Amino acid sequence: MSVNKHTARAVICASALLFSATSAFAAGYPQLDNAQAAKVIDSVKATIAEQHSTGCVAVVDASGSLLAFQRLDGSPAGCVEASIGKARTSALYHAPSLKFMQRLQGGETTVLAIPHAVALGGGFPLTIDGEVVGAVGVSTPKQDIDNQSSEKAASVLK
Repeated sequence: MSVNKHTARAVICASALLFSATSAFAAGYPQLDNAQAAKVIDSVKATIAEQHSTGCVAVVDASGSLLAFQRLDGSPAGCVEASIGKARTSALYHAPSLKFMQRLQGGETTVLAIPHAVALGGGFPLTIDGEVVGAVGVSTPKQDIDNQSSEKAASVLK
C-alpha cells in the first residue's frame, strides 16, 4: 500500500474515533441547547425591562463558547464584551462571577491573574440535572440588576 493510502486510512480512522468519542461524551452529559438559551435570554430581558434599564446578555456553553447573545436597544458597546466575559467566567469556573469581584474587593488582587476570569458580578452558571452546562452573563448600567437578572435567569432551566 502506498503512503498516501496509509495516510488516508489513518485520517479516516482518527475522524471516526473523534466523532464517536464526541458523541459518547455528549450522550453521557446534559447539554445546553438553543431553545434553553433563548429562555434564559428572555428571562434576563424581562428583568431588565422591569428595572427600566438596558444592557447585554450572553449565554455560553460549558466550554465558555458563545451560544446566544442579545444587545438591547440603547446599550453601550462596552456591555458586549463584559457580558460575554462574565458568562465565560461562570462557565469555566462553575461559580458566579460575583465571587471573583468579592475576592478582589477583599484585597485578593491575585484574582486579576486568573485566566479568563472577569471580576465583575452578573455571570451565573447554568445547570441541568446538577451539571454545569454553561452560563449566562449580564451587563447593564447597574451591578445589582446584573446579579439579580443572571441568577433569576439561571433558575428557568430547573
